[in-house]
Amino acid sequence: MGNHRADRVERRAVSGLPQAALPGRRRAVREPSARSGLTKVLPSAPVLVGVAALAISAGGAVTSQAAPDLVNRVSQVTDAVDASAAVRTCRTVFTYNLGRSARAVAVAGEWNQFSPTANPMTDTNGAGSYRLELELPPGDYGYKFVVDGTQWGLDPNRIARKYVGSVENSRVVVTDCNVPELRVLRQVATADGRIELDLQYVSGGDRSPADGSALRVLMNGAAAPQGAVSFNAASGVITVRLTGLARDRYTFRVNARSQSGRAAEELIVPMWVEETPYQWGDGALYFVFTDRFRNGNPLNDGRTGGTAAIADWHGGDFAGVTAAINDGYFDQMGVRALWLSPVNSNTHALGRGADNRQYTGYHGYWVNRPREADSHWGTLDELRALTRAAHQHGIRVLYDLVNNQLHREHPYFMERSREGWFNGDGSCTCGGPNCGWDERRLDCWFTSYLPDVNWTNMAMADQMVSDAWWWLVETDADGFRVDAAKHMDFLATTNLRDRLNRWENGNAAMYTVGETFAGNNDGDRQLIRRYIGDNALHAQFDFPVYWASLEAFARNGGGMMDLENTVRANESVYGQFPMSPFLGNHDVTRFLSEAAGQIVGNPQDLGYNNPPGPPNDDLPYAKLRLAWTFILTQRGVPLIYYGDEIGLPGAADPDNRRPMRFGADVNAREQGVLA
Repeated sequence: MGNHRADRVERRAVSGLPQAALPGRRRAVREPSARSGLTKVLPSAPVLVGVAALAISAGGAVTSQAAPDLVNRVSQVTDAVDASAAVRTCRTVFTYNLGRSARAVAVAGEWNQFSPTANPMTDTNGAGSYRLELELPPGDYGYKFVVDGTQWGLDPNRIARKYVGSVENSRVVVTDCNVPELRVLRQVATADGRIELDLQYVSGGDRSPADGSALRVLMNGAAAPQGAVSFNAASGVITVRLTGLARDRYTFRVNARSQSGRAAEELIVPMWVEETPYQWGDGALYFVFTDRFRNGNPLNDGRTGGTAAIADWHGGDFAGVTAAINDGYFDQMGVRALWLSPVNSNTHALGRGADNRQYTGYHGYWVNRPREADSHWGTLDELRALTRAAHQHGIRVLYDLVNNQLHREHPYFMERSREGWFNGDGSCTCGGPNCGWDERRLDCWFTSYLPDVNWTNMAMADQMVSDAWWWLVETDADGFRVDAAKHMDFLATTNLRDRLNRWENGNAAMYTVGETFAGNNDGDRQLIRRYIGDNALHAQFDFPVYWASLEAFARNGGGMMDLENTVRANESVYGQFPMSPFLGNHDVTRFLSEAAGQIVGNPQDLGYNNPPGPPNDDLPYAKLRLAWTFILTQRGVPLIYYGDEIGLPGAADPDNRRPMRFGADVNAREQGVLA
């Protein structure tokens, strides 16, 4: 979480989540299922494609099949639609594989006042495969399936959720069927720099063809190269053909409208040109704590001076991270993804922590603007430059997504607090009287100046997901680290995942990894697992392995058999999900100082009054090297917390967030760890 005890770290597990929704029960949860196939990355060369005017030319229909020599290199192929019949249907289809026959199965939704009988479904095969087609007016509807008039359940085929009153439902958004659509027919990206992209313009119900003069195709924010795009007016097929591309990520944004003047929703197709398709876990994930990493632009520095230096801004910024990327720092470690601390604007005012000390928002978790980068870290263009540089090195970029709380300065709180966008009035502070971290985890405020987001208010819920989507589209990032996952309603992750799935039209797979701060027992594992699945996060950080590794390698408090038991228990619970094992993060004491036996007394006071220095013997560094050998060879996506690659010392937050050191400032023992 990272908000300095005022942003206090919740270390205890909760007992679990509510069960499936029935009428009158709130915050229902469907158990997520396994999902395979996130994608793979290699270092890439500088971008080759220049800026040129968009050229739309007439051409023949495009086949929906890849050539034989390309098939094995396609990361994703979308089934083609018949170009001669590319017209939208105005019917909404519901399917439900019950797996058995029932007396009656129906769809109850807002359009029929949740009637359990008004819209019966038909068993299409006599074995429990139910189907119903309805012509619904455009709208946003919550609904459930009803079996035998009394058994209400969510739709397992749709991820999106909607609260109607205090009850969670499945969600379907019906758009105007007269508005055209853009769909991916086929996409191919090869290691030798070839991209083939076939798109289909699908007429709306009014059958109005595409307005060829309004067709626009952008590649990485600029017009596609001359001659790369063609359009067949008769079939509505749009083709993009490019060769000689450098290894990099290429994001295509396609816009079209009908001759009747209706605009299709923009289609975004991100594609990677790389030697081998990337899978999350091919390399380590590196946590860049931006303010403490590297100062690339001294002009955006600015300490408040009203608090201790340890709790103030230090000058790290986007430009510094970009410089490290271009220097090859991450390539040398085999890092294939970066997690950036929150990029949003934060309050520049001080906030009092639970320890009664004053802090700034240098950590990023006191967001006060939804779609602005903080001036301490740089501009939106500098953030875009960071992601471009990372992609040219074959490195994915995740942003820390802060969706549980906002700062009181945030316009949503200032303008919408009376509309139910936030939980309570701040009198329930997490851990305070009658407001336990476990008992009130979904509505307590972390501190008095951090209002808790009410995810059961759909206006607020949709706004938060829309803002997350905006950051991806505007900066071309690859996913999110989701802060404080267990403190938000389950809908926060289901609807985020539903929106992210729309991005996966090319061969670029999104990734979301959550923080559910937990211990090392079966209850903790089950809690972490509840937020992972096809309808939730792709993975989470592996806290049970962290605690077992700390005991085995640093504290000598547990043996190898204890570590083995933890790994086996995790495998039985998490399955094939690409979890992230780690040795440290911004909420725990530094591993090296634990290994040196330097963490004594109150770890936070220690950081202020007697911060541990680099150990004077080899043993703590040997322990750290051994621990890294274990972590980096575990399955999943191992996390490197900045500084742990050299063995930065540190007590508790904020001492565990010291400025990073490079080059001549790294001593011989630290160089050994880095190597």
